[in-house]
Amino acid sequence: MSADAAAVHRYRGIHYERDLGRYPTMPAALADHARIRPDAPYLTAVSADGAESTLRYGELDAASAACAHWLRTELEVRPGDVVALVPLNEPCSVVALFGVLRAGASCQMLGPADPAERMRDQMRSQGAGVLLRSPGVVDCPLGEAVTVPDFTRTAADPACTGPRVPLDPASAAVLFATSGSTAASKIVVQSHRNVAVNAEAFCRHHRLGPGERVLGFLPIHHANGVNTTLFAPLNAGAHVVLAAHFAAFDYPDLLRRHRPRIASAVPSALEALLETWREPELPSGFDYFLTAAAPLGVSTARRVVDRFGVRIVQGYGLTETTNFSTTLPTDLSADEYRGVMLETDTPSVGSAVFGTEVAVFEEDGTPCRAGGTGEIRMRGHSVMTGYGADLEATAEAFRGGWFHSGDVGHLLDRGGVGDPLLVITGRIKNIAKVRGEAVSLDELERALCGLEYVRDAACVSVPHRFDGERITAVVVTASDRTGEILTHLRTGFPLTALPHRIVRVAAVPRTATGKILRPHLRDQLGL
Repeated sequence: MSADAAAVHRYRGIHYERDLGRYPTMPAALADHARIRPDAPYLTAVSADGAESTLRYGELDAASAACAHWLRTELEVRPGDVVALVPLNEPCSVVALFGVLRAGASCQMLGPADPAERMRDQMRSQGAGVLLRSPGVVDCPLGEAVTVPDFTRTAADPACTGPRVPLDPASAAVLFATSGSTAASKIVVQSHRNVAVNAEAFCRHHRLGPGERVLGFLPIHHANGVNTTLFAPLNAGAHVVLAAHFAAFDYPDLLRRHRPRIASAVPSALEALLETWREPELPSGFDYFLTAAAPLGVSTARRVVDRFGVRIVQGYGLTETTNFSTTLPTDLSADEYRGVMLETDTPSVGSAVFGTEVAVFEEDGTPCRAGGTGEIRMRGHSVMTGYGADLEATAEAFRGGWFHSGDVGHLLDRGGVGDPLLVITGRIKNIAKVRGEAVSLDELERALCGLEYVRDAACVSVPHRFDGERITAVVVTASDRTGEILTHLRTGFPLTALPHRIVRVAAVPRTATGKILRPHLRDQLGL
């Protein structure tokens, strides 16, 4: 490694060759835990009807080896290939993910509710030659998808294993689309090193150890579901309880039966719990809810503390930064927690995690003065290798050697007690966060304006208690075509990206240069 390269790999006092953590890849972590604790539970999956199935470390190791063997011998997958997967929150999909990685391929995650056009375009952009689907995805729009067998039943056959494929930590591991909008979404490439360092960062920050339980429900076709719910506990030898989805009336029973120390959630889920859980009582040993994916309101944080008697630990990051770049320290004093989370306009998302630097910059690229507001940028071992097959977008995102988040915020100095705490105050990009998914308002507007009967269109995001945000679209049309518009949008957009409301207007307010005056539009709509 050259001197320049060594400098690139030295952030926050962390040296690449020496300090990056226990495991260079997640398959290496699995192999180690399968050897040390083969009978310890890794994953307990809870289906939509409440049925449970547990996968132990030894079982996952054997099943993923059988899956890798099947991929190599039956589907002719080779190291370096891209294999697409349409997963659900269940063991078969988890085995498939690890099987793909053990085969030396990278796994491109596709949303089970995505339209066929979006799936095909994303696969084509990365050269994915094989498409797998969970057996539970019965309505997969792509007929060529291969159903993943249940390898937990065949893994005992020695003929179904074979040698381990050596993995380069710098090679691609998992690929995700950047948003829940259109097929034009950029594809984030997370390397084996990215996911391993981020998993290590999670374990260090939350002091996660072997056997401890983490409860999650976020879908594993998203970065949060894979990195927080699957990879981070694996790194620690911990036990994941993975629900098929969030159901407010069932969730308290999950907490009581499985007694997790940490529960991964989103603000909208906590709001639903506050409304439905009439006599809340968390199990002993429960520490806190970990939230991300959507902004946390002060009122939600206050009500959780008042009703449930526990804290919310908020994190922040993007798919491009392997999920978490910052997380609120877990050891804040009562006074400091109250000041940065409960008695403020905007709760803090915490300080930079292990392996990552976070800074705030002016438009000209100079760092903001202490407390100044600017664009949030990141660099470090958890930051993606780039956008797959899009060198131009990658170069643009990494201008000046930092990843440009498009989010705006400032750092709070803690008076030398600890690292500064980040507060997010806005976004540069026209992005809405709907149920934790990023939706490009620009892409929606382009799709609307592409309809021959729509003369002009604009979209705005509206805060919503349960969804985080909802989208209102305004269109200039000669007559009411709402039904036709929604039918058209459904062919290229998932449900989360569809406008919740479509309003006809006489004109879209714009500047002289044609830019949408979104504040004026909000006033016009009474938002």
